[in-house]
Amino acid sequence: MKNRNIRNAATVLTASLFFLLALAGCADNFVRVSVPFPPDNPLPFSTYSRIILGEFTETLESENYTPDIHIRDFFTRDVATLIAKPVELIPDLTPESERLSTLGPALLITGSLKSSFNRRNMISETRGKYGDQIRAFREVENGSMELTVILTDTLRKEKIAEFSARRQLKEIENPDTRFNYRKLFNHVTDRFVGRLTARERRRDRYLLEE
Repeated sequence: MKNRNIRNAATVLTASLFFLLALAGCADNFVRVSVPFPPDNPLPFSTYSRIILGEFTETLESENYTPDIHIRDFFTRDVATLIAKPVELIPDLTPESERLSTLGPALLITGSLKSSFNRRNMISETRGKYGDQIRAFREVENGSMELTVILTDTLRKEKIAEFSARRQLKEIENPDTRFNYRKLFNHVTDRFVGRLTARERRRDRYLLEE
């Protein structure tokens, strides 16, 4: 049995060496090229000279925290800086508003930010010094946040793009809702910025030379 295993190992090693040598011999027959890939569904902010932030609802289910950061500030400050255009605030404007077509060609931003946080006690089990089982209660927090953004052409009253991002936190020990809210907020808004600032990507591909 031992001799058979040695022969099998020698066979595998020989085959592997042959394969590597074959690859080495073919290496010069391939050429690497850089291929451009367009961004996925870019958000059309650059095609509008006027940007309006309309109705955007924020809801939070939590008994321990009142947000001190808001999606309104994100759009009127951070997004406005990124696109180098002012973002007007008309809080009651919706895609169904009658005065939408009177605003001329513009991009209307509406949507929602929904968040929830809850705490609960869990039983943790550990082993003591002498192997005895020790049970203790620990408080953990679960959280979730979902950002939905709808972009509407005001002149045509037509939805032209939609974005959504969702993130969850599970069983976070030593709960700090303020910190966890900001963590989720940064994640979903960073995802939006990633779509907003998407650029052409390039990937390497290998072509076989004749």
